[in-house]
Amino acid sequence: MGDRATIVVVGGGPAGAFFAIRMLRRARQLNKDIDLIVVEKKRELQFYEASCLVPFREGCNYCAGGVSPRLADLLEEAGLTLPEDIVQGRVESLTVHGEWKSIELPIPAGRSMFSVFRGSRPAHRRARHVNFDSYLLEKAVAEGARVVTGEVRDVDYSPTGKPVVTYRAGLGPEKREEIIEADFVVLAAGVNQTPGAELETQPVFRILERLIPGFRPPKVRIALICELEADDRLLRLMQGELHFAEYGSKTLKIEMSSLIPKARCITVVLLGRSVDRAAPSKNVHIVREFLRLPHIKRLLARGVKFVPLCLCNPNMAVGVAKKPFGHRIALAGDMVVSRLYKDGILSAYLTASALADCILDVGVDEDSLRRGYRPVIRRFARDVAFGRVVFLLNRITFNNRLLSRILYQAALTERKGKPEHKCRLGSLLWRIASGDDSYGRILLSMFHPATLSSILIGGALVTARNYVTERVFGLAWGDFERHPTGIPKEVFEARRKELLDVVDHDAPQAAPEFESMYSIRIKADRQKIFRHLGRFGDDDREYFRPRMLKVHRTRGEANEVASVIQYDCALRFLSFSVVLEKVIPERYLIYRVRDGFARGGVLIFHIDTVREGLSLLSIYVGFDFPKGKTALEKLGWSLFKVAFPGFVHDVIWNHSLCQLKDVIESDEATT
Repeated sequence: MGDRATIVVVGGGPAGAFFAIRMLRRARQLNKDIDLIVVEKKRELQFYEASCLVPFREGCNYCAGGVSPRLADLLEEAGLTLPEDIVQGRVESLTVHGEWKSIELPIPAGRSMFSVFRGSRPAHRRARHVNFDSYLLEKAVAEGARVVTGEVRDVDYSPTGKPVVTYRAGLGPEKREEIIEADFVVLAAGVNQTPGAELETQPVFRILERLIPGFRPPKVRIALICELEADDRLLRLMQGELHFAEYGSKTLKIEMSSLIPKARCITVVLLGRSVDRAAPSKNVHIVREFLRLPHIKRLLARGVKFVPLCLCNPNMAVGVAKKPFGHRIALAGDMVVSRLYKDGILSAYLTASALADCILDVGVDEDSLRRGYRPVIRRFARDVAFGRVVFLLNRITFNNRLLSRILYQAALTERKGKPEHKCRLGSLLWRIASGDDSYGRILLSMFHPATLSSILIGGALVTARNYVTERVFGLAWGDFERHPTGIPKEVFEARRKELLDVVDHDAPQAAPEFESMYSIRIKADRQKIFRHLGRFGDDDREYFRPRMLKVHRTRGEANEVASVIQYDCALRFLSFSVVLEKVIPERYLIYRVRDGFARGGVLIFHIDTVREGLSLLSIYVGFDFPKGKTALEKLGWSLFKVAFPGFVHDVIWNHSLCQLKDVIESDEATT
């Protein structure tokens, strides 16, 4: 390129804006003079903010609006930290829904993940001009880009071999054709010039097939994206959450779905054969059927009004374009490639940045692009191929009750026994769900010997043991949902100290010989949970009713200090009673084991408020085994300690807490 080069970018979405920002910043560093023009067809409406340099654009960009941790990190490094009014929700945990149980994955410390609106839709929302794409385009203009409104009609070469862009500017009768001869043209117009239409029929791709011999657009798949109105209570309860499910039902074939809470609505994204085959007129029916799926219905309860604020069938790139560059012309963003099912905006950032660097460092002719830009695209292509295998295996696992139970149990076993940074399965599931790694590395991790060993020993064997325990104690999983109740190792230590301090602040906090702790989130206030815990000793309670163990109150009233609850076990020497020693209303119930082999041990119920309408119920059990006085007694109790089946306690309380959650939330829904 000469001393003053003209670059035209077709499309003002993230790929176009990222390219403009990178190109203009680096050009200044290299003392190159660049006139960069962004041609955006969406009409201007108003400014992003009063001092904004560029008007925002009407319309939608057909995207769920998730910003992954990797993209958040890159934006931060590039000085593109999003203002708070752009961020619609900050994600604190990802929940992957399986046929057996859901696995909750907290966002690692120091990482960020959030949701945004890409364009001005839904139309009813306040401050529609506040959106991600307008912000990025404003930043591009601040770097020196010029934005013109127009629809590209043709791209061709001049007699001098430079690309010439013809676009239609203006509105109505004032429309006119403008021509720009450029030193380089970047096509960053996306795959949704006409949402849902085959790419070969869209004008810009027909131009490219003529202009670049051998060019083929990327393979795409139809998605269904719906913005649903939700009430304030549900949005509060789902604050900080992001949900994924990779299964539907026998009639609704869904391979991938996500629910992303935002400021006033929930964004639903669906992919699968039912979406592939459906006409747009069936969209409302598909969304209704999705909302009726048991795992989705329980999640949303009655908090979603089925009022689609907007509904669309955009194309989603699931393949790689063939030969996406020619002489002084190249494609960026999902016109070339997108990470499979995840992180389309990150793909736009990486391809746009790589293209800008190639132009400045290598050259603008086809051979230079082949040497400097094609390797990046090839890496994406390999990763897409690996991604297909990753998601196939993931889908098979989570769509099968036995396999998903084994995987869940393996992850829980690891979480309870290892510090977070050593939890291989937890890290693997997080990287799949969040897109926080390449699919190639994820696939290698899936088949790492340590991963397979964890799934076999901590998953399959423990699942078999727990299944037998459930059968022995008559623990049937009915219609209520299964939830994780295990406590991570790091949390366990801190929470145990907190709970034992409440029992006796002055007592030494040494760990007892046997202890276990469980917690579960319940969509109810503390008062209601406290009242249901008072039924712990009632004969007609709807939870904690294992076979061979009769639990009943023998003295006092519910949640009354000095009340006594008797545990009668089929094995008489395991029977004991507990006395309610201390009550802190709506917060703590502290029972002391009065007799039996666990004499002096504690059973603590703790209720904490997560946020309005959402509470965390934790249970702690700890006791020391008897020592015995004679040599024979000491030997007997030592053997008993070794053989004591502590896992039975885990199985029974996990089942009971899931029952209790269902009872309380069902009661909450009817009041």
